[in-house]
Amino acid sequence: MDKFEKIIQIKEEVRTKVLAKVKKNALNYKADDALVRRNIEVILESYVQTRLGGQMDDAVRRFIIEDLVNEIFGLGPIDRLINDPTVWEIMVNGPREVYVEREGKLQKTDAVFEDEDQLYFYIERILSPSGRRVTEFEPYIDARLPDGSRVNVVRRPVAANGPILTIRRAKYKMMEMQDLIQRKTLDEKVSQFLKACVHNHLNIVLAGGPGSGKTTILNILSTFISEGERIITIEDTLELRISGKHRVALETRPSNIEGKGQIVIRDLLRNALHMRPDRVIIGEVRGEEALDMLQCMNIGREGSMTTLHANSPLDALLRLETMAMMGSTNVSSELIKRQIISAIDLIIVVDRLLDGTRRVVSISEVDKTNPKDYTLKDIFALARRQEGSQVIFELKPTGYVPEFLKKFKDLESLNDNFFKI
Repeated sequence: MDKFEKIIQIKEEVRTKVLAKVKKNALNYKADDALVRRNIEVILESYVQTRLGGQMDDAVRRFIIEDLVNEIFGLGPIDRLINDPTVWEIMVNGPREVYVEREGKLQKTDAVFEDEDQLYFYIERILSPSGRRVTEFEPYIDARLPDGSRVNVVRRPVAANGPILTIRRAKYKMMEMQDLIQRKTLDEKVSQFLKACVHNHLNIVLAGGPGSGKTTILNILSTFISEGERIITIEDTLELRISGKHRVALETRPSNIEGKGQIVIRDLLRNALHMRPDRVIIGEVRGEEALDMLQCMNIGREGSMTTLHANSPLDALLRLETMAMMGSTNVSSELIKRQIISAIDLIIVVDRLLDGTRRVVSISEVDKTNPKDYTLKDIFALARRQEGSQVIFELKPTGYVPEFLKKFKDLESLNDNFFKI
């Protein structure tokens, strides 16, 4: 029997004794969690010392106590990761592999589950507030924790090696533009430019890969919206934290176990147009709702924003075209292209580089002089330079002065010299 199996055996024996005492004493978990926690810690400490004759290493003893307390009150082996502010994302690849993301980098942890049954137990505990379950008939599911963290679960038969749990933690501290500048995601000049774009009601698309920081930047851009505007936000899972604004938040709903009651982004978007919005912000556009979003932007809802998955400005437009085509079989590709060119003013591309840092890699204007084909003009682009053995990436102006400046009511010092290389 190896060390890991020995610890599992001890935990099982301790767990049985603890649960027996809890039942005998009728401890009320809801009455005073702190008091019950202290009682359980005393029981565990005493039992471990008695069972092993004081031969167990203190670190192992503390590990068993902490693990069992977390098992009773929280999420077991990953409870400490959930409460670690440096962890951005938790990835459980079956019972024996748990990874986290810290500062954009993946790290394997020492957290493990005893077996698949224990992992399924905590998956059910995580999903219980949402009233949803993952089954063989619905083997993958998205949900949200009470704190706003996003959860994705995949189980057998889709996941061949056991249940997969991914938790993207909600950020308790709302990031500000200054935080992005300090992290070198962008600089002060770009910040000033984006602020002017939001103030002057440009329709903006943020593109990038998963985890690149699109939603974070969208959150920050929303802080530049004027106080007197009514904002409708539409999301699959509420992630946008727009405070101090006239905001109405709408969230999609999955179907029930009978396959009824589903509400998708397209339904909410169509309804939002009857709610007198000044701007509509869609957390992520990923399907046929793209057509309704374009029409929304083209009928007086300037200043709307969204995110989508794409690696370049052109990819973003082509993907938007594909999704909009899904929205109607009666609309030609040429007409969709015209609507996209008319609706979208600015495309911001965000990427996560190999060193884990998140950067704005390009900011481009959609040229509207040719309504039949996409023409993109880079305003800012990521430049690379070498300093000794170190590679430095900087977002620099290309020298191009965007055409949309002509309709800005407030230029905010964005004259031609602002865009000089």
